[in-house]
Amino acid sequence: MTPTTNAQNKRMVQDTKGSSYELRGEMSRGGQGIVYRTQYPQVLIKGFTNKDQRARLRWHQHIAWLIRQDLSDLKLARPLTLLAEPRFGYVMELMDGLVPLQSLFDSFITAEDEAAADYVRQGGLRRRIRILSQLARTLNQLHSRGMLYGDLSPSNIFVSDDPGHAETWLIDCDNISLESHSGLTVHTADYGAPEVVRSDSLLSSLTDIWSFAVIAYQLLTHNHPFKGELISDGDPEEEEAALRGERPWIYDTQDDSNQCFTNLPIQLIEHSKLPALFSRCFEQGLHNPSSRPSMAEWLEAFTEIDERIYCCASCGGSTLLSAELGSISEASCFFCDEPTDSRLVLFEEFISLPAETEGSTNASGEMIATGRMVWLQPGVEIELKRLMPTFSYDRWPSDHVRIEYNAQGLGIHPLPRSKLHISRGAVKKPIERYQGLKESLRGQHEEPYWIYIGEPEKSNLDAVALGKSYVIWQFRW
Repeated sequence: MTPTTNAQNKRMVQDTKGSSYELRGEMSRGGQGIVYRTQYPQVLIKGFTNKDQRARLRWHQHIAWLIRQDLSDLKLARPLTLLAEPRFGYVMELMDGLVPLQSLFDSFITAEDEAAADYVRQGGLRRRIRILSQLARTLNQLHSRGMLYGDLSPSNIFVSDDPGHAETWLIDCDNISLESHSGLTVHTADYGAPEVVRSDSLLSSLTDIWSFAVIAYQLLTHNHPFKGELISDGDPEEEEAALRGERPWIYDTQDDSNQCFTNLPIQLIEHSKLPALFSRCFEQGLHNPSSRPSMAEWLEAFTEIDERIYCCASCGGSTLLSAELGSISEASCFFCDEPTDSRLVLFEEFISLPAETEGSTNASGEMIATGRMVWLQPGVEIELKRLMPTFSYDRWPSDHVRIEYNAQGLGIHPLPRSKLHISRGAVKKPIERYQGLKESLRGQHEEPYWIYIGEPEKSNLDAVALGKSYVIWQFRW
């Protein structure tokens, strides 16, 4: 075949700025179009396939509007430029090495004797929690701007192909719109909110939340939350009724007729806020969408879980440790029952409240435990972040300090603009550069260490006197 023939066989498109792209194969296909790979690893083309002229015009105008929005800080493969006529489509960028989340779902093994090993092979609980955290953060950022995503499904969520990583992006952003202007009811089977499936409501941030919760439950347990024994053993009409919101979910507290015995147990995440959030979403939120947890609440719950996960050196599985643990010796791996590493270090967060001011009942200033607990195991490093109230979860939290645990012991690294003090007993000193605590010294002192976050010239008592609140971390070594 001649070079000329080769060139003619290439499927080429051009954008409105004059750049040309070769369509090298489908990446995904949906109801509104097809996403193609190009000769550039991080550049994709979305082609709109609807032939109706009015629909094409509306879509073209919407994408042009979307290109003008400032979404550059979100993990979205957003439209960058439109294709030149007569083509209908747009150019977008996406990190290399990502695959649809659907490919992970398609590879789930449900056989009881293999499911746990498959769960670990795919990255375990920690990877899943980090995927969902990134997805929740992106959706929360959209919602905080008065926007909705629309047709959320595992096919338009892209994650790292490598199970050791959890990079997460949204593609196929055609349905992103201002919530007040949404006139859409498009949804993907299994993931549409029941009011949308029944055609009783348009898309909204509340329907995004439903779709997210279904995906989260499915990723964590390998089962759809409404496909229990009642559905799997019933007629196709039963499944349709369940998706319309007419059947109970698997763990419904008022109706156990649709229990499931093949999914991974909810006990995997029982030491967290997630069971209560799923219950609110799939019970109270089934017929009252405004009762569904916000994306900020989901993000807060996933962040807390990530801070309390322990990775087993024996089987590679990750286990969520209870915040109520009296001793680390009480815990074991969820998957293989191997006792947890006795060298784990627990960091507990406190807030120093300012002394009594007008309208306050705090006379002398005190330290209040926030309930946040962060576990650090040998060979790992963590960044202790600012306390993150729910309303601020649309932003990346600031880091105070990086702590690593290696063969030499514990290493404390103050991060830029962080002013730290460390104390044990009455001795208190600033941390201006790397501070090491040798492994050989561990267990020789009864008193805990305290890391104070604040100005280097101010003690905690000074801070209280000045009416300031400070973050303090306690740990034992």
